[in-house]
Amino acid sequence: MDDAGSTSRRLLLMGSSAFKARELPAEVKERIDWAITRNMMMIVGEARGACRAFQDYLNSKGYRNVIVGHALSLRYNAGNWKDKQYGRNVEERERAMIEDSTEAIVIWVNQSGVIAGNLELLKRLGKPTFLYEYSTKNNAAKWGPLDPRRIYDPYYYMKQYYRKQQRP
Repeated sequence: MDDAGSTSRRLLLMGSSAFKARELPAEVKERIDWAITRNMMMIVGEARGACRAFQDYLNSKGYRNVIVGHALSLRYNAGNWKDKQYGRNVEERERAMIEDSTEAIVIWVNQSGVIAGNLELLKRLGKPTFLYEYSTKNNAAKWGPLDPRRIYDPYYYMKQYYRKQQRP
């Protein structure tokens, strides 16, 4: 994430609904603060867990350059920001939000499958992504850029194949 063209850069804030912490990790807050100083557009979901923590943090900062992405209905909008329907269901919403972003910060708890698929898509689209990976089993956390060599979702290609088969 460099400084060039920050006015057109859109940072996606995405994460697991299993994220239960009251506050975002310090590393994540620091990266969001970095983006705020560059007035980047923030795209954030409205599901429970990480998305609500992202929204609450942005609201606590009084940050206004935010779009809340949703599917059919808007469930949470902490800062009364602009909202945008990105699809008719969660899968469409997340895919469209990823495609609309230029980079991302993702909180991934217990290697959840939905986020694993999103990480694969971010990786394949070449979007610079910072990942905060957390395990509730052993309280281990890792933070850093997405690894282009790592397989986050071993079933990604199979799911894409069957998804295409289901389309009319």
